[in-house]
Amino acid sequence: MKLFSESVIMMDDAEAVYRSILPELETTVTDRSSVNVGVRNSSLVMRVSADDIISMRSTLNTWLRLVQIAHDICVVGKNACKGI
Repeated sequence: MKLFSESVIMMDDAEAVYRSILPELETTVTDRSSVNVGVRNSSLVMRVSADDIISMRSTLNTWLRLVQIAHDICVVGKNACKGI
């Protein structure tokens, strides 16, 4: 069974988040799932395909965490620059 997921995450800094996670797309952890990430209309679009539900859950958890961390770092950076 092949599973597919598309997540559209609206954020102000979608391009910066995309650029920060782009190097992670160059390596694959498993052959059981694949990830495609892009930017569309100021939103981050993440498409995941997986061979089974366990791979889907694991891949979504990993990539959503990466997006969250990249976004948090962008927010911290913007706030730090306001004080200068």
